[in-house]
Amino acid sequence: MANAKNNTYLCISFFLKEILIANYIEMNPIFYQFAKLTKHVPLNIFIRGTRKREIYPFYHAVANEELIHIKNLYQVRSSKEFEKDLDFFLKYYKPIDYLTYKNNFDTGNPAKENTFLLTFDDGLREFHDIIAPILIRKGIPAVCFLNSAFIGNKDLFFRYKASILIEKLNQPQLTIGQQKKTEDWFHNQKLPYSPGSLSLVDYSNINSLDELAGILDVDFKEYLQRVKPYLDSNQINSLIHQGFQFGAHSIDHPLFSELEIKQQKVQIEQSTKEITETFKLDYKIFSFPFTDFGVRMELFHEIFNNPSPLCNMTFGCAGIKDDSCKKNIQRIAIERNNYTAQEVIYAEYYYYMLKALLNKNTIRRS
Repeated sequence: MANAKNNTYLCISFFLKEILIANYIEMNPIFYQFAKLTKHVPLNIFIRGTRKREIYPFYHAVANEELIHIKNLYQVRSSKEFEKDLDFFLKYYKPIDYLTYKNNFDTGNPAKENTFLLTFDDGLREFHDIIAPILIRKGIPAVCFLNSAFIGNKDLFFRYKASILIEKLNQPQLTIGQQKKTEDWFHNQKLPYSPGSLSLVDYSNINSLDELAGILDVDFKEYLQRVKPYLDSNQINSLIHQGFQFGAHSIDHPLFSELEIKQQKVQIEQSTKEITETFKLDYKIFSFPFTDFGVRMELFHEIFNNPSPLCNMTFGCAGIKDDSCKKNIQRIAIERNNYTAQEVIYAEYYYYMLKALLNKNTIRRS
């Protein structure tokens, strides 16, 4: 049996080498298609072959109805789909909470079984209303990362604003005057006149979205009060009492590679400080908004190499991958089109094996 499993692993490694020769270097849909074709191959073969026994899947929301602020950005899992994902994780991995994971990490004694640490970004209300009850029923702990500027629906992430505006532009309800002003707005922003191009508006130009909202009679404050997309303090405290853990996800969700290091430090320090003090947490963790791609080692020195570190640990989202900063843990984004959790995880293992052939399965930071 052991020889058969080794042979299966070697065959898959050979296939990945052929992909490498064919110049498929980045994560490509072929990995997901191959995952579908090989779904009956036992996952333990890949776990043993790569020695990656700990995984860190993450989501944003779970919903059974349209969330307009997310609808035009990515596909949200339904509760049924989410439970199916969780059943897959539970079949192969044992759930673990952050403090247990941190203790294992600090002592150099990793768990003896396969484990998964589940996390959620953006601090959305669905974590309280839909996700937490499912997790409690299944006995799964989780971490939720909050943007300090959005707690209690005080403000709205600029990409969520873009999704709401895209939805408005997709409705044939504009007056002639609005149409002309909208066309002028796109021209002034040097964007193609297409609703989808609003997703190209970056953090440095977020005020322009408020300008367009005025043209289109979209009231973000009214949306915040009516929909309440974010968790409030009472909900967060209730979730803490139920055993869930929380961390920071920056102040207002910028792309870190577009910020100077001083701005990066402010985003981490202020959001982490506010969240740990407000909710009386005895740990400090941070997940990078969007991605940690391009974050330099200098920032990690600022975070960790201090008498009073800004964080105990940080989290990226590069998938199954090692990091030259050992305290920056790479997570797996599960919300990828119509792919199941099994397909995403299998694809991640295949991609890790390919990068291992190139000796590029570790993020090197300058």
